[in-house]
Amino acid sequence: MEEPFRNYGLFENKKNEKILCLNVSRTYLLCERPTLYECTRKYWRLNGAHAQNADLVFAICHGYIVGVFKPNRWYLSERYIGRWEFEGKQIEDSPYILMDISHLTGKRQNPVMYINM
Repeated sequence: MEEPFRNYGLFENKKNEKILCLNVSRTYLLCERPTLYECTRKYWRLNGAHAQNADLVFAICHGYIVGVFKPNRWYLSERYIGRWEFEGKQIEDSPYILMDISHLTGKRQNPVMYINM
């Protein structure tokens, strides 16, 4: 029988990928949007030039990677001035899913964090 609460390990960027981490704890846990993808892709106040260079986007919830996305396109939101959105694809079988990333994110005020960018 597989252990349902096994340790998925600490995240390490061994492939040296450019990663944008977005803290979705509130919108995800409160089910404010219908899917994890919708929780992750919309309305971020961030540096658009940096975001467009990201190889991956991580959805972070309480220090764990709950979603991994490959962004195809970043654009300014039409709904909220100065905020960014992306379109992309969720990587369901990513090896990063459920890994602990709290050693990098800590207790941050800013919900946006760049790794290797």
